[in-house]
Amino acid sequence: MKTFFSIALLTCLYVAPASAQDKGLPGADYAPLRLTGSSSVIQVIDPYTIQLADGRLARLAGLDIPDYKPHDPGDIAITSMDILRDMLEGKDVNIYQTKKKAKGRINRMGHHIAHLERKEDNAWVQGSLIALGLARVRSTKRNPEMATQMYLLEKNAREEKLGLWAIAEHGILAPENTEDKEGSFQIVEGRVESAAIRKNRIYLNFGKDWRNDFTVSIAPMGRRTFTKAGLDPLQWNNQTLRVRGWVESYNGPYIEIDHPESVEVIGQDGRPSETLQEPEQGSMVRSIDTNH
Repeated sequence: MKTFFSIALLTCLYVAPASAQDKGLPGADYAPLRLTGSSSVIQVIDPYTIQLADGRLARLAGLDIPDYKPHDPGDIAITSMDILRDMLEGKDVNIYQTKKKAKGRINRMGHHIAHLERKEDNAWVQGSLIALGLARVRSTKRNPEMATQMYLLEKNAREEKLGLWAIAEHGILAPENTEDKEGSFQIVEGRVESAAIRKNRIYLNFGKDWRNDFTVSIAPMGRRTFTKAGLDPLQWNNQTLRVRGWVESYNGPYIEIDHPESVEVIGQDGRPSETLQEPEQGSMVRSIDTNH
């Protein structure tokens, strides 16, 4: 049964058949990825997993739906599934995956990690969920490619308080509010009090007492990834950062990051002052709907 949240949003978006232009669904520049095929959608299994007619299970890359639990999905997760079913079932899609054949295309469950595009109108599936406030951005080291484009859509949804962004518990946390978030994926924003390196591991401390306050860490292997991207986290002392990852407990709340797309350096106006570029001429999100 659809929740009130689900029914209200579906009514606004799908009162009548319409093209992506009419719905205002976003498109994307897929240059950072590779088109690895196309298929029709048989079934939406959950808000992350799509059954394709060619036998593949597609796992939607780059998303976090904060209230999704397999046996007890929340309102946002239920709405996401309703939107995906209406948008995709019986439709043909293009399948875009990382260009790295050996890593990042198939997970340990055998799911094909991908970005999907509805062929009839070029609507970007991930972008649509993020733009509606039904998902947050959650890139990974092996699938970071579309993060910049997704961040733009997320920023707009957040500023308009759409979907999950109208619910305080799903919003961006201050470092001092992370103590009870162990074991959950969170977005944390605050100023770095000190940046240090020990045994080739970087520590970014967000409080005066590193033994108790929120800390972000970058392991030696991750540090090389940042260096390749032209970033030096040791230069982020006194900078405001927005970081994403799993909160653990290690001398206080702690997030380890392993790829540049998991962090934004925020300027004085609250906007990212270091924009991470998509590899190979990635561009900004293009909107399919230019008249709305």
